[in-house]
Amino acid sequence: MTAAVLSALAVAGPPDDRAVAWRGDSVLTWARFRADVGFAAAGLAARGCRRGALVCRDSYWFAVGLFALLAEGVSAVLPPNAQPGTLGALAGDCDTLVTDIAGLPGAMALEHGEGEWRTPLAAAACRLEFHTSGSTGRPKRIFRTLAELEGEVAALDRVWGTMVEGAPVVATVPHHHVYGLVFKLLWPLASGRPFACRVHDLWEGLLADSPPDAVVVSSPAHLTRLGGLGPLRPETRPRMLLSAGAPLPAEAAAEAWRVLGVPVDEVYGSTETGALATRRREEAASPWIPLPGNRIGRTGDGRLVVRSPYVADGNAVELADRVEIGADGGFHLLGRADRVAKIEGKRIGLDEVERALGALPQVADAAVIVLAGERDVLAAVVAPTPLGRAELAHMGAFRFGRHLRRALAATQEPAGLPRRWRFVDAVPAGSMGKRPASVLAALFAEDAHGR
Repeated sequence: MTAAVLSALAVAGPPDDRAVAWRGDSVLTWARFRADVGFAAAGLAARGCRRGALVCRDSYWFAVGLFALLAEGVSAVLPPNAQPGTLGALAGDCDTLVTDIAGLPGAMALEHGEGEWRTPLAAAACRLEFHTSGSTGRPKRIFRTLAELEGEVAALDRVWGTMVEGAPVVATVPHHHVYGLVFKLLWPLASGRPFACRVHDLWEGLLADSPPDAVVVSSPAHLTRLGGLGPLRPETRPRMLLSAGAPLPAEAAAEAWRVLGVPVDEVYGSTETGALATRRREEAASPWIPLPGNRIGRTGDGRLVVRSPYVADGNAVELADRVEIGADGGFHLLGRADRVAKIEGKRIGLDEVERALGALPQVADAAVIVLAGERDVLAAVVAPTPLGRAELAHMGAFRFGRHLRRALAATQEPAGLPRRWRFVDAVPAGSMGKRPASVLAALFAEDAHGR
């Protein structure tokens, strides 16, 4: 089935009796979806809403709220979370909070109702506002139009449409980030594939909720936590396994293939650009292949430049990732340009220090940050291997850190050797596998208890 145009789903989407989503044993049809969108849109009109923040735990209600906002010509603001501080900061910026969460003051609660949604959307005028921390950790607003997202969905369908035709969708990633929104909701809606209402945090719950032959939309934050699960039986395996948000370690890719029975298809992109390239992790050094229509190049300092037909006006977008481009048009990532720090007058690549740490037999995973002070220093958060844990228990944290410094000295100059260490069971990561510097830095606060 060729993907429909998202802006025409009200009139040209799947038949009314087709399933759009499921919640446990309950199936929600397209007739129900269209009625609920129309009912919510009428509620927004009655409130005179012009700018609405959308916060939902349930993916079905998120989709209803999103299309109701767009149907009313309202800017859809997608907050990064539902924390009180986040919602409080938006209170003066949005006139309506649209939600399925009970008890939020002044909110418009999404609920089933009878309404009419039979009018196509003006895709270029439908605006979504995402919130991302960016490379600096400061909140950043990213604006995308429905027309741009339609182009991205069409590109995905050209690559994988035949492969995933009819496959239901489950996810471990949130639907308010662009990756989860596009891969769990918008692409399935356009191609008539049902999705699970629930976003799963644990693999046991996802596998219990997942029909056979499903598409699993995941990230490194979850794919690095498959330990203890045995291989799935062939008849229960997913059809496709997707990962995005951060690079997936080779060991995690191999373990995911072993447990879930299918190789990982990784997606590379950003909130600003959406999905740009993909690679199948059948081998560690697989290159990234641009999605149809994307043209890539490099800046003078080696950063990736992309021209995409589904980015506003097709303008070139410069990203912070350094790349090496092959003769076949594929590329390899070499680390982020914005992760180069000046320590003791030397330029130190934090990605390179992390790679060197990860190559040590005592280190399962590591993250390196700069701690600012009178003199900036490197700090490392390390999840040890079983060998590392045994040495840590024997030596203690101070001596073990010095031991790792000596091992790193074989490949790193003195300025590139971390001076402060924290040893953890798992390196902290967000729902998309990214590691916020602020969260890592908090481990080094005076009252933090590292091992």
